Amino acid sequence: MKTLKKILLGVLIIAALLVIIAFFLPQQVHVERALNIDAPAKIIYNQIVDLHSWDKWSKWNQIDPEMKIEYINSGVGENAGYSWTSEHPNVGSGKLMLTAAVPYDSIATSMDFMEEGTATGYFAFNEEGSSTTVTWAFNTDLGFNPIARWFGLMLDSMIGPDFEEGLQNLKVVSETILAEKQPVCEIRDMPAVKIVSIREIVQYAEIAEKMGMMYGELLKFNQKENIEMIDVPISIYHKFDGTIIDLECAIPVNELPENTTDKIQGREIAANNYVHADHFGDYQKLGETHQFIQEWMNKRQLNLNGSPIERYFTDPQQEPDTAKWHTSIYYPL
Repeated sequence: MKTLKKILLGVLIIAALLVIIAFFLPQQVHVERALNIDAPAKIIYNQIVDLHSWDKWSKWNQIDPEMKIEYINSGVGENAGYSWTSEHPNVGSGKLMLTAAVPYDSIATSMDFMEEGTATGYFAFNEEGSSTTVTWAFNTDLGFNPIARWFGLMLDSMIGPDFEEGLQNLKVVSETILAEKQPVCEIRDMPAVKIVSIREIVQYAEIAEKMGMMYGELLKFNQKENIEMIDVPISIYHKFDGTIIDLECAIPVNELPENTTDKIQGREIAANNYVHADHFGDYQKLGETHQFIQEWMNKRQLNLNGSPIERYFTDPQQEPDTAKWHTSIYYPL
């Protein structure tokens, strides 16, 4: 009996010592990993700020293929997020939110692991030349729970390898997008812009010829009215019905004309949010990028609210190499 009492006393003393020591262990835990990726920050940033893309690179999203996800605010951009539910012991249930998103610079996150506690994190992007260093960090407050503080000593070795694997996957995804020149969709704000324009119903087969004529007329009109062109030419696709297009060709200007004609009008395109993607290559393949944007929007349950816009950064008469032609496409939300 005395021996049992000594054992119990010893256990109590050890337990008390562990509790006392725990209060001297770190209350705050920080886990961080970084990796250099041979791709622009824009590509990498958009694989993270779009939560639908996490299943391509995040190990946590790949552990349980049966995991149920519900997206919040379309799952894209600041204040977006998702909640997840899984029967897998290493996944569980919780919610992740993007609490801040500064394009191509940083993304802040908050995580609620339900009974397991909460945490915050961030991604930081440092672009230098043709590559970007991505830092992924995790922070949590263990409070005054002595067991949690002892557990905190193992968090870096537990979470760190998952960060490393995720960053390696992100590297493969981002570098593949760059190498294959895949479109990258993102949600952008576009300020209001004044335009002079011509709107006509044209046949698809004649679109290149018609656009050349319309832009020529607009340039002559601007020169006559002494109106300054302030940005690249744009076209607005009001309706596409088989081989018939309701097309508006426009030039952004510093001020609306005082005098207009039956054919040439001046108006302002209101500021709005747009889904944007760049197209590099021949105009004949623009339809492929339009389809990519439409599928991207459908997956995220984003609705078109207006007419798509194309902006042309390359003059085909000045640049014969079609691979260098740059067009930006915008779908209003």
